[in-house]
Amino acid sequence: MPSTRAKRSRSMSVTEASDAIVGASVPPSPSNPSSGVGRTISTDFDRTVPVSGLKTKTIPFTSVVKVFCVTARPNYLQPWQMNRQESCTGSAFHIEGNMLLTNAHVVRDYTTVRVRRHGGSDKFQATVLSINHACDLALLTVTDEQFWTGMFPLHISEKIPQLYENAMVIGYPLGGDNVCVTRGVVSRVTTLPYEDSKFFLSNQELVAVQLDAAINSGNSGGPALDEAGRIVGVAFSGYAGSADNIGYIIPYPVINNFLAQFKRDPTVSRVCDFGIGYMLCENPSLRARHKVLPPHTGVLVTKVAPLGAAHKGGIKEDDVILSIDGCKIANDGSIDFRQDERLSWQHKVGDRLIGSVSEVEILRNGKVKKVSIKGEPSPELVPRHRVVGTAPTYLIVGGVVFTPLTCGLLDVAVEALSEEAWQRGRSSKKFDDEEVIVVISVLGDPINHGYEINRLPLLQKFNGKDVRNMKELKAKVDAIEDGFLHFLLGDGKSMILDAKKCRETEEAIFKTYAVPSACSRNLLPDSETATPAPTTTATAAPKKEFKQPKKAAAAKKGKKKEPVLGSVSSPSEPVSVANIGRSAGAEAGSSGAKRKGRAATDARSPRQAKRRSTAK
Repeated sequence: MPSTRAKRSRSMSVTEASDAIVGASVPPSPSNPSSGVGRTISTDFDRTVPVSGLKTKTIPFTSVVKVFCVTARPNYLQPWQMNRQESCTGSAFHIEGNMLLTNAHVVRDYTTVRVRRHGGSDKFQATVLSINHACDLALLTVTDEQFWTGMFPLHISEKIPQLYENAMVIGYPLGGDNVCVTRGVVSRVTTLPYEDSKFFLSNQELVAVQLDAAINSGNSGGPALDEAGRIVGVAFSGYAGSADNIGYIIPYPVINNFLAQFKRDPTVSRVCDFGIGYMLCENPSLRARHKVLPPHTGVLVTKVAPLGAAHKGGIKEDDVILSIDGCKIANDGSIDFRQDERLSWQHKVGDRLIGSVSEVEILRNGKVKKVSIKGEPSPELVPRHRVVGTAPTYLIVGGVVFTPLTCGLLDVAVEALSEEAWQRGRSSKKFDDEEVIVVISVLGDPINHGYEINRLPLLQKFNGKDVRNMKELKAKVDAIEDGFLHFLLGDGKSMILDAKKCRETEEAIFKTYAVPSACSRNLLPDSETATPAPTTTATAAPKKEFKQPKKAAAAKKGKKKEPVLGSVSSPSEPVSVANIGRSAGAEAGSSGAKRKGRAATDARSPRQAKRRSTAK
């Protein structure tokens, strides 16, 4: 006998799905008061067809396409190489301007993207116009006019759906090659960090809508429709194994902000944030200490990033944020949303366009002040995403490999990261060009004998001086032609190399380990040339696009295998929601293994809970 979940998650027939859209909104006809026969429901993007004697609006299948993506990501432990390519699938739908809207994680690390229409057999090459990982949305287009023939854009609703409102999700999840339709109701409106919580990195929370409709691997990027046939959200997330019938869609405010930001600057891959850390003011002694007396309520600022928007706007540590844009913040960090619903105050920051100004009321030493903060993304000390077509930065000196700390490296080596590097990565960026430099390996050679590493140590100083970034490190190393190179590591240990011998043995080391160059291309002066970096050919607009790398290993969910990166949490620990949208193994990639959606579980440090996913 099938399980309850199987019944709830099943795909619907066209008749059932049409009934779900029309529902009770179809008035009865005079000939049959209970059936609605004779009524025709139509919109500007639908046509009507007879179904068992009943004319109802059709589901806009022609506007929902399947996305086929071939991906490749660098090998962050050997940054001069690329990993094997993989393939995955997702969903997308047509919007105004001959564009397709999908999830950012569906085309993450893409090399080529193709799309196929419902009922079609041809796959059309697509161009990625913009990717914003912070709101997990991306825009595609197809230059072949034949692709758009007979396809109509879907209309996006301008409101967040009400609780218990019916919704339908259309997409191409695992389990078959054809389109799939599931239905459910709006269970909750909440705020979530759309990006993966990258270990110690904070994320801006945005509004999300929870549905009890089945949203599985491959559904990501597909539309969710209300009873009137309008788009109420983009499917993007769900729990893998830890909970049943919990899926999330990206609602109108986030979609609208993304599209508006795209018109201003297609290269933007972040959303607004203030660049602060804060705590709730629920403790009465805490409120008394900071003079938060009735009727004042708010949140206490505990950290201000030196390069963040809040610092530029005049906010300091120990300030209490009372309101934002006229919305009063409660001591639990929530603000009024609608009726009896409340949401985190953070979504008021993330929902604004970059460059727009927020009016913030703060309490400082018992006095109320008003400040204006221009919203912008805070500079990242540990970059989350790489630019499409670029390789990681690296420098090899005497077989010792240096690289900046990035989330791509953390994905594959978080357990090996030293405590000093971990703590350094948690700090705020103080200079625009600042980087955290670590040693990732030592290519064995007599010149570096005795310098084996068990963990990835932080580079503290070079020849007694601080080093701000990789370019500065290379310049200082190159400046020493004869003498010693002294690398002081974060744990107090040293690596001392002879500069002249390093240059003499360089060619032999590179030949032994098949290394094309002593450094990545971005460290070379413009006048120099080097062996091309290990990039892949990508179909893209001439704009920068950021991708979020993932690594796959294995975990089970039923009969399907999901990749696991690093250690994974117990399924009984659903601390955070994970993006789920693309199913793997759809097209031939050099990796024969199939992945399920966005990576079943993302790597996390033992210091953090893990996020489960059903995608990629």
